[in-house]
Amino acid sequence: MRRILLIALVSVLAALSVWSAALAQEEEGPGLFAFEVSAINEGLPALESPLRLDTPRAALESFLAAIDQREYARAAQALNLSAIDPEEQASRGPDLALKLAFLLRRHNLIDWADMPDQPDARVLPDVQQSFGPYSRRSVDLGEVDVDGRATPISLQRFHTDDSEAVWLFSPFVVERIDAMFADSPLGIFVRWMPLEERVHTVGQPSAWEWLTAAILLAFSLLLWFGLYYLTRALTLRVPLRWTLAVRKIPLPLATVVAALAFRFGTVHLVVLTGPVVSNLDIASEMVALIAGAWLLLSTVSAVTLALSVRYIVPLSLENPENRRTKTTVYVVRRVAVVVVALLSVGYVLLKTGVFENFGLSVLASVGALGILVAIAARPLLGNMVAGLQIALAEPLRIGDVIVYDDHWATVEDISFAHTVLRTWRNTRLIVPHEHFLSRPFENCSKEGEAVGRIVKIPVDYRIDVEQVRRKVEEIVAGDTRSTGEPPSVEMVEVDGEAAVLWIWISGTTAFTSWYLHNHVREQVVAFLKELDGGAYLPRRRHILLSGSEDEAGPEPLGRTNVTR
Repeated sequence: MRRILLIALVSVLAALSVWSAALAQEEEGPGLFAFEVSAINEGLPALESPLRLDTPRAALESFLAAIDQREYARAAQALNLSAIDPEEQASRGPDLALKLAFLLRRHNLIDWADMPDQPDARVLPDVQQSFGPYSRRSVDLGEVDVDGRATPISLQRFHTDDSEAVWLFSPFVVERIDAMFADSPLGIFVRWMPLEERVHTVGQPSAWEWLTAAILLAFSLLLWFGLYYLTRALTLRVPLRWTLAVRKIPLPLATVVAALAFRFGTVHLVVLTGPVVSNLDIASEMVALIAGAWLLLSTVSAVTLALSVRYIVPLSLENPENRRTKTTVYVVRRVAVVVVALLSVGYVLLKTGVFENFGLSVLASVGALGILVAIAARPLLGNMVAGLQIALAEPLRIGDVIVYDDHWATVEDISFAHTVLRTWRNTRLIVPHEHFLSRPFENCSKEGEAVGRIVKIPVDYRIDVEQVRRKVEEIVAGDTRSTGEPPSVEMVEVDGEAAVLWIWISGTTAFTSWYLHNHVREQVVAFLKELDGGAYLPRRRHILLSGSEDEAGPEPLGRTNVTR
């Protein structure tokens, strides 16, 4: 019984496979994979040797062969002229075929390696693709810009009830050939040549095109030298504070102009096409793009440098908001560098086709690459984010005086990854941004320029504090480094041997307050040395013992260094 069931199951599967194969064979007929039309080019006269149009590759080869043999009426058979009145097809067909051949060669649209040679233009999957083979009734060759809009050029498969399927240029393309041809530059120096002559020379890697490219390149180099030295000479006439800044501009400016001049010559003066223009266009565009990004960055750098010269550190007391201006200038410079660099790299990658050639591979490995890059670049990315937080929250600004890790320093620069501090020894301390967000620091300029300091002086506890208070007021009075706020003198600490006076003073800036508090200390110590012969300077006391500790009394006040 089991054997019978097994035989029946095998029979059913075999029948299904035969049926599916027959169905697939039926679907391979022209009706499913071709556009059905009532007539094809009924206005064209019949020819003794028609073109071979059964596959896309054969249609292109036959079309271009007829053009090269100057049989333009025969080449018109490769066009679907249904959008044109049948009475005009015979007269307009040859001209349209000639213009279309010029466009194909002018824009280098034919990639023979990807041109199918099967009637159904079947696409076979490769190792990286999971879908099965499929047939097509349309094959795209490329695009041509018309009034700023991309117009696709494609071959399509057509058939009628009483004819076999043929591959023709689509009616959409045919009715736009005149517009595409009018929008394609012909070159000033070659417009005098008839189209019949240009179509046979355009797109060919001839010695004439390479010679023309060499002449244009030499002219561009001469233009580069002239413009570079001219702009260098002009920089000597700008104001002094702009001189150092504008010296960065001549080189990228000359490079941009030379690259654009070369590209203008290859497009508008002498039309270079085919392999020549496909290589030189990309090269000139990449040079112009890189030089343009360089010019933009140099301009931003020049402006920020000129502003930095104006708002230098230390910043003036009269305009403390200059710190905000300088910090904003530096942040804008860094943001511009990153944005321009990313856009330039992305555009270059798109123009060179890296994403098209390696797209699937990149997508397959993007997860692993993303994890590796995130791990490797975590410190850099963390510092960049912290830098943006510092720029927005402004816990410190360029020119602020801070105390960081026992270093008294001035903020000299804020980059994306770190902050540069200039210490009082005129050395530079490089601190990652993350440290400023994770560790406390003292900002002496956060709420204004005035900075208060404390002078601590140990004295004998018998001193008259009022005398010291009057002396400090006398020292500070009239000193331009003081804000005018009265100083405060208090006895804060007292022990068995000495007391500590705290003197609060306020300086106009962090720098002046530093020197003012040193000056006050020097003057107070000198005052104490002269007051009653230095009797109120701090001293060590000893106990005088005679016989036993119980009989000993306390040492008289002011007596020192007494032993048994």
